[in-house]
Amino acid sequence: MRRWFCCCAVLAVLALPIRADEANETVIQVTVSPMRAPKPALRYTLLPELKEMNPGNPIPNYLKILVDQEQSSQTESFSPAALRLADWAARLDSPDWEILPKLKTDGVGLLIPDVQKLRSLATGFQERFRSEVAQGRVEDGLRTAKSMFALARHLRTHPTLIGGLVGIAIAFVTIDPLEQLIQQPNCPNLYWALTNLPRPFISLDKGMEGERLLIQSEFKELDYHTPMTPAQIAKLVRHIDLLLAMENRPHSTTRQWLDKHTQDKAQVQAARARLVDFGLAEEQVARFPADQVILLDDVRGYETYRDDFMKLMNLPDWELDRLAVQIKRPKEPPLFDAFVPAILKVRHAQGRLEQRIALLRHVEALRLYAADHAGKLPAKLADVPVPLPHDPFTGKPFRYRLAGETAHLYGTPPRGEEKNAGYNIHYEITIRK
Repeated sequence: MRRWFCCCAVLAVLALPIRADEANETVIQVTVSPMRAPKPALRYTLLPELKEMNPGNPIPNYLKILVDQEQSSQTESFSPAALRLADWAARLDSPDWEILPKLKTDGVGLLIPDVQKLRSLATGFQERFRSEVAQGRVEDGLRTAKSMFALARHLRTHPTLIGGLVGIAIAFVTIDPLEQLIQQPNCPNLYWALTNLPRPFISLDKGMEGERLLIQSEFKELDYHTPMTPAQIAKLVRHIDLLLAMENRPHSTTRQWLDKHTQDKAQVQAARARLVDFGLAEEQVARFPADQVILLDDVRGYETYRDDFMKLMNLPDWELDRLAVQIKRPKEPPLFDAFVPAILKVRHAQGRLEQRIALLRHVEALRLYAADHAGKLPAKLADVPVPLPHDPFTGKPFRYRLAGETAHLYGTPPRGEEKNAGYNIHYEITIRK
């Protein structure tokens, strides 16, 4: 099974419910009370503060909770005691997944079931959060929000993109009850709490580094310095066949693919020239057998194509999309192109989370405005007295219009997702009388 099926499964859980009459839109209706900022302004936060933290590694504690839950056949829900332990773990300061050695040895076959299981812990938190909201326990709800967001952020340290995606999914699980909490009449204004969240909320830097390491570990026997023997090449070919079988590639065998390319002397010569341009010594490359030359050149092509996307990862979303469409796919895709991460989809998931947090910040800014204007909403966003973030997918202000007593706030989808309701967010905001 393709590793990226796991990523697709995580991305799928980010889907949001949509109103039936808006096929390409996610409509979120909120009714909120006017509310000024608390004093002091950071009296409420959405991540544990340093004064709440303790030294330690939260990961083994999360995993212990999951193991205990699996061993208990009494209930599907987490017990209050288990969630209190998770609250404590969320306030430990040194997350370490302790899998770097396996990352270096297992490559794309790395198993990470524990990461996916953490979503069930997030669901347990979400159930408690919703109960706290329903009972009007705002302070308790804010504590649970801190625990959930901290759990999500601990996954940013996981050295795989799947780990980062699970973190994003957990953050999304937190947003729905947080929206319900904001609608409670006695909920404090969270504009400054949202404003002071880290950006991006879930960094993908560690995951990107891990993806580069995963593929490097698979080709550690591909020699860049000395000629390989037929036996060494045969062993590597068998390994590549296993990898491609995992990825459901259509190639019948790697040997057949190699024979097709090595029989073309001009193609082999061109591959040697590219390896020299890459930095290998010409006399060294001249001694490599054709099989080794073609494999080395294909890995070089894979890394070039992969890095054309990876180099864009830390650009703003709108710049990434603009540059990504300019990347030309090789006329003949590299043998290993199946291992190029679905970077745009992953970044869009990250940007979608950033967009939702920014939209919630707008909702709280509207509550600030209404508190000083007799419960009225502004005619335009420029009238709001606090800074407002731009839409991460456009780099421009969010679209806004006031219709009667309802404000309409729209998020713009990224390129290619124009008809995806999950990326067409439409808040309908009314002020409680």
